[in-house]
Amino acid sequence: MIDYLTNWLADIQRNYGVNPTIFAVIYFAGIIPFWLSLYKIIAGLKNRNLKQVRTFSVVLGIIIISPFTYVALFGRNLPFWFWIIAVCVIGYSIYSVIRKIRTAKNIEQ
Repeated sequence: MIDYLTNWLADIQRNYGVNPTIFAVIYFAGIIPFWLSLYKIIAGLKNRNLKQVRTFSVVLGIIIISPFTYVALFGRNLPFWFWIIAVCVIGYSIYSVIRKIRTAKNIEQ
């Protein structure tokens, strides 16, 4: 297991050109929120709570892209799927903020 982690960290440094320790800390810090988000999404689907599903889908997206955001800022050779997920998360976040602002404006009037 130690050999696998050592090789994985060496591959991170070789492929992405970033500090593998920082990448691993960001990656492993997201494990508990990752599984919690999956649980909450499944529970939301089961209970037909779409607000919970949307919220934890965004959280899950952020958790997935967070170590690769570090690579985007300080490294190279990002996988293509990173850009797809990043655009989706950012796009949905912008859409959600605009929708909330419009709803707040309609309530005030």
